[in-house]
Amino acid sequence: MNELARRGRCGQSRIMLARSTRQKLGDVQDGASGVGGGAVVEEKGLMNEKVLCLVFKAMNWNPFLICQYALVCKRFADVMKRVIWKEFCLSRAPKMVDHLMSGAGGQAGTIAGGWMPLGKLMFSCPGSHQSKHFYSKTIPPHFVWKSRFSRTSGKSFLPLQCRSDTLYISDCCEHLDNGDDDDLGVYRGIFRAFGTSKTRRFLIENRVNLEETEICPFCREKVWSMTGAQLVPPTAIRRLGAYKDNVDYFVCVNGHLHGMASLISPSDSELSAED
Repeated sequence: MNELARRGRCGQSRIMLARSTRQKLGDVQDGASGVGGGAVVEEKGLMNEKVLCLVFKAMNWNPFLICQYALVCKRFADVMKRVIWKEFCLSRAPKMVDHLMSGAGGQAGTIAGGWMPLGKLMFSCPGSHQSKHFYSKTIPPHFVWKSRFSRTSGKSFLPLQCRSDTLYISDCCEHLDNGDDDDLGVYRGIFRAFGTSKTRRFLIENRVNLEETEICPFCREKVWSMTGAQLVPPTAIRRLGAYKDNVDYFVCVNGHLHGMASLISPSDSELSAED
């Protein structure tokens, strides 16, 4: 009953948020209606976007509220997708985003796959499930309060023939007791200029098939299995601190990466050192 009551309160708060936002939007439009003609539409749209930017800046680009406001109406969903998510990404990782935009996939202030998937990649652990090359308990996606993406760590995930590519990779989100006393590490990342990368060219030239049952958890596009393509280098296993045959990660057509690994426990590391 407590859970049902909590869900009911959440539903009511979303309805109140939608009603309040629609009312405020109507007030802004009424105030601008005195300027006649087609110019009103452009001024209203520009003014509303500026107001929304100021509101979300004051709220430190809160991702929960961005998601909620996107449900209010189609116009808000468009502004969130096109403007607010971009500002969120720039506020959270300005150097990384600037570098991503400077690649071939980020011309004219855009980014491959869009801003909303990149924002989701920054604050959401995609969870885990059993795949063709990896056994895992099902772990649902969840919010990550703090993430660090490293280009240096990303080099460890690139095979020798693709080391000139740029890949940002996150620290592992560790989930304890994945069965048989193994700990599970879930990680995510993004390529810069994936469309012109050596990794993509290798996958296409070697006719590596896209996975039939897997999709990218961020942009919902098709993915390649790097394990299936035999492109997981030993440096990735060492960087993760994982068992040799228990690493799997996927790269989507937009260059988003997500993967899982069975992590070596401290007790196992100590035994190996003693041996």
